[in-house]
Amino acid sequence: MPKELEFVKDLDKIIILAQGPSWYQCPDEWDEKTEVWGSNSIYRDHKIDRLFFGHDIRSNMLDDDYDLVPHLNDMGIPVYTSGIFKVLKKSTQIPLLELMQEFRVGFFLNVITYMIGTAVLQRPKTMDLYGVDMRPDAGGESYQNEKGSVEFWCGVAVGRGIKVKTTAESFVLKTKQEGFFPNAKAKVPQKGIYSLIPEQDRNKETLKQYTVLPVGDEI
Repeated sequence: MPKELEFVKDLDKIIILAQGPSWYQCPDEWDEKTEVWGSNSIYRDHKIDRLFFGHDIRSNMLDDDYDLVPHLNDMGIPVYTSGIFKVLKKSTQIPLLELMQEFRVGFFLNVITYMIGTAVLQRPKTMDLYGVDMRPDAGGESYQNEKGSVEFWCGVAVGRGIKVKTTAESFVLKTKQEGFFPNAKAKVPQKGIYSLIPEQDRNKETLKQYTVLPVGDEI
């Protein structure tokens, strides 16, 4: 891997930034011991240090990101892809072989799982997830299949001693009825997704990013 594309070991924090509704909570500034890793077209909305694509980049270009290649080449940030795209000046493949050799498992169902697995290899102290919501109103596959894959790699991170933090409205590492532990903690009443959105963010503009499900235990 070219030196300018090599990862930094032992950071204080790696932030995984995806495109779920809670992405806007990602900090706008960070110190030299923190990196923000973005997925797909999030670079258009937030500053990042590294960018990851789990699919052919042409799918992003067809999905209203026509100027993807010139934009990324102008930005000059490292880009990690599932294939080889010579049109990108500063790009290399996601280290899948290294991941497979290290963990002996290939449970990768989306780009976020590649990002988390790769981040674990860099041994950060903490890993914060923004926009990684895996919400039940995001679609059946995302919730039923991809959610489990994301949570598996979060578990790998925790097992390596990395502290994992998600947003309040994320469903990652949470059960359907959160918080019931007999003789230890009462069940948290299910009040619908609206209750998970931070109170200070319940305004007209922010709510445009959400499909707010009704009250009830159906979620």
